[in-house]
Amino acid sequence: MTLRAIGYIPYDARGPSVEAGWVGAELGCEPRLIRASSSLNAGGFAELPDLAALRADVAPLLDLPWIVAEGPGGFLWGALLRAHGFAGGVTILPYLNPRRWFDVACVAAYRGCAGPRDRVLVGSTLSAGIYRGLGLRASVGEPFGVDCERFGPRDGAGAVVEALGIPAGRLLLFAGRAQADKDLYRLLRVGLRARLLFSDLQLVIASHVVDDDYVAVLRAELGAEHGVHLVIEPTAEQLAALYRAADVFATAATSVFETFGRAPAEALVSGTPAVAPRYDGFVDVLDQPGGSLVDVCVAAGEVHVDEERMLRAIYEVLSAPEPIPPARIAEVARSRFCRSRTIRSLAHVVEPEPAPASEVAPVDVAWPPSWRRSLADVDDMSAAEALAWIWRPGHAAQSRHDAAGVAAVRVALCGGQPRCH
Repeated sequence: MTLRAIGYIPYDARGPSVEAGWVGAELGCEPRLIRASSSLNAGGFAELPDLAALRADVAPLLDLPWIVAEGPGGFLWGALLRAHGFAGGVTILPYLNPRRWFDVACVAAYRGCAGPRDRVLVGSTLSAGIYRGLGLRASVGEPFGVDCERFGPRDGAGAVVEALGIPAGRLLLFAGRAQADKDLYRLLRVGLRARLLFSDLQLVIASHVVDDDYVAVLRAELGAEHGVHLVIEPTAEQLAALYRAADVFATAATSVFETFGRAPAEALVSGTPAVAPRYDGFVDVLDQPGGSLVDVCVAAGEVHVDEERMLRAIYEVLSAPEPIPPARIAEVARSRFCRSRTIRSLAHVVEPEPAPASEVAPVDVAWPPSWRRSLADVDDMSAAEALAWIWRPGHAAQSRHDAAGVAAVRVALCGGQPRCH
């Protein structure tokens, strides 16, 4: 049997792609990888390769019926494909929220040539709304979900946790990047206060990506004697065991980057309750048994979780007289997040006549006024002119407003919650 061939442009378009393999295996198609000389997700305007040289990169894909492109650079790949005559469908998986002028400009270059079947899939309703507000047909979908063969409620976690030097008792887990946007010190403040209420509570931070400068104070001032444990580069078995052993997963992150709350989804699939800010993808992920959302505080463009309410949410989980059975939490989460299910959000790439994608309501972002003026100018350009505009000099002036763009997106990702008093 001949499999339907589709094009696939990974986040790093120069290399292999595990995700493309998943798509091929689950959807019964043949993803053909681009063999690009550059990645359009590597940086900003200064890192863009020569526009003419990209023609050779997209040429082998032009006759395919559908192409999936990853990352914010996927919008530029989409515009390039259209500029060179591609008539099939394009599905873009940005993974990240648009926040810099480069991100917004890439969207502007693509939206004028977007086809009626094209799709943009992101991991949260609010993020999809932001892209919708920028003029794209955006839907909620995280195709690669959670590896439910690795994560799930199983026996044997205690021995693995003990081998990590973590004492027996209640366990609060954070898993993810140990970087500033994850707001770990705010979470630790809440966790240390929770230890006053639960003397056996252990606070565990498991991370594969560590900013050494950011965690320097943590390493110097907090340790096992304070009930704080930093687990760096946990193995797959260790991370799965920590999820299963945890009494609660908690995060204070209000990051502007990722749109899908993968770590709390992994916790829920493991049968562990999760507590997170009412922010971006957490709102979607925690909408099930075992999920607890905490209001955030918004003031002067700054966003952070309400510490008192987070402490209360953690207390309620740890002291619940009738806790939700882990099997119930995991059952619902597996029906929502297992990769074998979530990857069906890409089923349209192999369907002869895919149904129209559902759309969300647009979310208005208070973009810098000069950005709005430039976007209006792009709307008056042809598709070819809009693509060439990306490579023109002069974007540095707009990029100087990136901090204001980031602040505006962070506020939008709060979903209109009340301001701080």
